[in-house]
Amino acid sequence: MSKLIMWNMITLDGFFEGPSHDIGWFVFDDELESYIHETQLAADTLLFGRVTYEMMAAYWPSAEGQIADFMNSARKLVATRTLDKAEWNNTSLIRDNVPEEVATLKQEAGKDMFVFGSANLSSELMSRGLFDEYRIAVNPVVLGSGTPLFKNGSEKLNLKLLKTRPLKSGVVVLHYAPAGN
Repeated sequence: MSKLIMWNMITLDGFFEGPSHDIGWFVFDDELESYIHETQLAADTLLFGRVTYEMMAAYWPSAEGQIADFMNSARKLVATRTLDKAEWNNTSLIRDNVPEEVATLKQEAGKDMFVFGSANLSSELMSRGLFDEYRIAVNPVVLGSGTPLFKNGSEKLNLKLLKTRPLKSGVVVLHYAPAGN
């Protein structure tokens, strides 16, 4: 059985992207890169909403390094109602019954699945109780506005802390699981 893991970078005030979808505020250094490389070994599938997919597909195919190798070789699934095809290698589209499809995928033998960004998709998956873990890298930045990771009107979700990893940059990576799991 695979675990579904939300993996996101956020600001201290809870935004995962700034105004106009800006993500230039991320604190990214060698220590975070090393952490990402360590943790990506447990995953083989990436799940995106359309907007995040388009941003990732525009960047990673021409990037180099260990993270790029992972991003380009992993199986990628895109929840979309508007895309007709996906150009990035190893990518398939999920058009209908996304939560049901994800629940089925979790039952398959394999490595973990990561969801990056994709706030609308994540909100839908959260409402169905499909996430097994939340990995949130809190950046020492306050934007004041942007796109919140957790949507207004989301149902209350109690979490239990599994692990923390403070980095020299001031980023703190938090691992949570739904309480009761």
